[in-house]
Amino acid sequence: MDSKPQYKSSLAFTDLLFNIVLGFAFMFMIAFLLINPVEKEAQIEAKAEFMIIMEWDHQSAYDIDLWMMDPVGNIVGFPNMHAGLLHLDKDDLGQSNDTVILADGTKKIVYLNREVMTIRGIVPGEYIVNNHLYSIKGDQNRKPMEVTTRILKLNPFGEVHTGIVILPVNGAEETVIRFTINPNGFVKSKNRRQIRFAGKRQPGGIMTGAGSTSIQPPPTGHGEQIQGVPQSADETSGTGPRQGPTYTVTPSGYGGTEASRYGANATEATIEQEERR
Repeated sequence: MDSKPQYKSSLAFTDLLFNIVLGFAFMFMIAFLLINPVEKEAQIEAKAEFMIIMEWDHQSAYDIDLWMMDPVGNIVGFPNMHAGLLHLDKDDLGQSNDTVILADGTKKIVYLNREVMTIRGIVPGEYIVNNHLYSIKGDQNRKPMEVTTRILKLNPFGEVHTGIVILPVNGAEETVIRFTINPNGFVKSKNRRQIRFAGKRQPGGIMTGAGSTSIQPPPTGHGEQIQGVPQSADETSGTGPRQGPTYTVTPSGYGGTEASRYGANATEATIEQEERR
């Protein structure tokens, strides 16, 4: 026997109940999303077109410096870490600044000898990358040092050059690579003609230890020679690349004694200076 009509459910009433349940479920999802917002990734972009990474024996006390010259003559190294679009992230002093003091007062040595420089825009022309052995300091194992330098293009990513040079004596300087980029930021030529410019102080550059972060006018020219450092010797002509360095550099020629540069290692640096005299 069929049930009485008053106890039967119509199709419209069933649809209404379904829509009500669906509405409550939708509102619950919206409320849940508002209570727990989706975490966003960092929106900060690091602007750089090229990165130059120089590394040497991480256990060594040698102080080796990365130097660069851009197409308009800006020179960047430890005395002037910013000029034009060139930026040196850190002046690594070998083991002198590898010690970190932790919160409990204990000392931890981070064995890492690396300097990184970035080119933060595109200026067409030739860029020159040099390695310079500033000081062997108190290292008793005084031997030629092998230095590896990588040049990376970041946008799009690619390896421009990886080079190894040998710096045999204190003050030695070698050109790792000279590369030319076009207006689109792509490398169109490379060579290894030697040129020495380590130690040139760039007018208007931002100096390490100067205590000033003011914006300086754009530097021009090829810099001013620091007393005691060899003059630039572009050897693009002649019979071939120079046959190794035959000069020495007195660190005090960099605008201050070596002891003043190394702070806590002043005694060690002073002894080394006396030995070289």
